[in-house]
Amino acid sequence: MLKNLSTTNMLYGIGAAIVILGALFKIQHWEGGSLLLTIGMITEAVVFAYSAFDKKQDKIISSDPYDPSAIIKAQKEYVETIEQATKNISLINKNHKEQLRLTINSNKAYKKINTEAKSLANNTYSIGKTYYSILKAMKG
Repeated sequence: MLKNLSTTNMLYGIGAAIVILGALFKIQHWEGGSLLLTIGMITEAVVFAYSAFDKKQDKIISSDPYDPSAIIKAQKEYVETIEQATKNISLINKNHKEQLRLTINSNKAYKKINTEAKSLANNTYSIGKTYYSILKAMKG
């Protein structure tokens, strides 16, 4: 794990940790906050200045760019990536179709409820008219 850790990255981390601790000490008004913050900021400044001159190391995949095993490995990774993307798109389509189906079913249910509510309103009106006619006939 430490093999891949560069000196620059390590200094960034240490400097950042000291700055964070210094800020915490300052916020809490604990003793030593100013010193920690100063040390951390100087460390960060030095690391930033150093990294400006740090040589970028290119990642070497293979000593021979036409190495068949490297090409085959890259092709396999590409195919796996495409397959995963295809699966993800299929899942999205499936979810979209399900949402569409639910929306259509909701619309059908809404129309049926609306029709039933109108029918209930008409029946209630008819019952009210009949009841009114009965009351009128009883009075008179």
